[in-house]
Amino acid sequence: VCSSDLPNVKIIMIDPRKTPTDQIADLHLFPKPGYDLAILHAMAKVLIDEGYIDKDFIDKHVNFRDNKKPLTFEEYKAFLQSFTPEAASKISGVPAEDIVKAARMFGQAKTAMSMWTMGLNQRTRGVWANNLVTNLHLLTGKIGVPGSDSFSLTGQPNACGGVREGGGLCHLLPAHRLVVREKDREEVAKVWGVPVENIKPKPGKHTVAMFDALNKGEIKGIYIMCTNPAQSLPNASKYWKGLREQFVVVAESFFPTATTDFADVVLPAAFWSEKEGVYGCTERRSQYMEKVIEPAGEARWDAFILRDLAIRMGFKKEFEKYKTAEDIWNEYISLTKGRDMDLSGAPYSRLKKVRGLTWPVPSVNHPGTYKRFTAGDPIFDKLPQEKKAGRRMYFYGKPDGKAVVWARPAMGPQEPPDAEYPLALSTGRVLEHWHTGTMTRTVPELNRAVPKAYVEINPVDARKYGIKNKDQVVVETRRGKLKIEARVIDRPEPGTIFIPWHWREWMANILTIDAFDPGSKEPEYKVCAARIRKA
Repeated sequence: VCSSDLPNVKIIMIDPRKTPTDQIADLHLFPKPGYDLAILHAMAKVLIDEGYIDKDFIDKHVNFRDNKKPLTFEEYKAFLQSFTPEAASKISGVPAEDIVKAARMFGQAKTAMSMWTMGLNQRTRGVWANNLVTNLHLLTGKIGVPGSDSFSLTGQPNACGGVREGGGLCHLLPAHRLVVREKDREEVAKVWGVPVENIKPKPGKHTVAMFDALNKGEIKGIYIMCTNPAQSLPNASKYWKGLREQFVVVAESFFPTATTDFADVVLPAAFWSEKEGVYGCTERRSQYMEKVIEPAGEARWDAFILRDLAIRMGFKKEFEKYKTAEDIWNEYISLTKGRDMDLSGAPYSRLKKVRGLTWPVPSVNHPGTYKRFTAGDPIFDKLPQEKKAGRRMYFYGKPDGKAVVWARPAMGPQEPPDAEYPLALSTGRVLEHWHTGTMTRTVPELNRAVPKAYVEINPVDARKYGIKNKDQVVVETRRGKLKIEARVIDRPEPGTIFIPWHWREWMANILTIDAFDPGSKEPEYKVCAARIRKA
């Protein structure tokens, strides 16, 4: 997209750092890392005060609450009184006039899309940040219609499908079921052909808790696939102890990695193009991916490695039925039938002919669902008329079909800068590389484009610390120190430094904090206190 191509489209960025997207942005707000919640509250206040809200939509579709209790609309407005643009400016560092301008641009636009990824999510208050972005859409009614929605761009292509929808988190079972619900456990146990007692009602350990338990010896062995935690965990060096001391099996397409260095057993896994299957993306699209080439050497698809391992462990009856990828998919979609994410109408025979289908897809004749909670969503369409009468949307995950506008405290990061560590360190990606670099760093063209890691530092801070471009510097936090090349550039704001985390030779995550969001359990990769000096 380009501003000159679409002159009526206005783009607002909220980011502590300049990125290539600035080339098309009409307004960029630069908050101090971790202090953007106040901006979102202030924008909501301006929208209400200046009449940009859709009161009819609010009355029919929205409830209000804080962390403890329901609120009325008047009580929510009273909560916002402390978040004037001027007050939010003092908290965030963003000029009050820019906050007002952003709110007016949002309010005056006929449609509005909000899109974000790890900058909001990888925070100790990432859930709250997501809530407050969605607040703006619920207050203005800019949701559930073409061109208007709040949209989280997940960090990986199959993070929604293979992880959330497939039940790959510690508290989930397939098709948005919860392990704590007896009915959900019973339904899954029946399809899997196991006693329901085998599915424990207590959620397992989330990622940080799991590796902490590995450190303590509470977990004696771990099977790792599709990830490289020795490099990707926050405060990474803290968790190397458990990887050294416990039994570690790694199924990996690439070798060596930071994690295979700790492995007692390495199993060669097929690369993405060496296997078939379905992946699910953030817009609810499940799409078939055909195998392009045969796996190299002894590499095999992860699912078949797990199947055969289970059979050798004595579970032949439960696992020998999975002969093909289609067998597994068919069992999975049977678990989705009648659920909010119904994919029973998306067998392989259909997926192989289309560019994916967006759930719910309740039958092979259904085209897929464009927007949820509104006309065209088969669940909405089947609701009794008295429930949806006079309403454009019905949020059927709630008893009364109403979404929630949240009054959340404007809390900052777990570890803000202080006198000892006066800078905010943020980590992230560059366009040319991906995650821990296991794939992209094997591509010569990408390595030539960005061959090594660096720390971005604003020229104002560089002068303060006597640092010149390409100097070797030491970045230090309360968890570790890293020698790295300085890039003096005005991308980060003064007071903020940035390190891309793709290189094991310059492992940024020995610096990051392992504090995590109590709701999502996502660690706060995006901000911690740091200091810098010439090496």
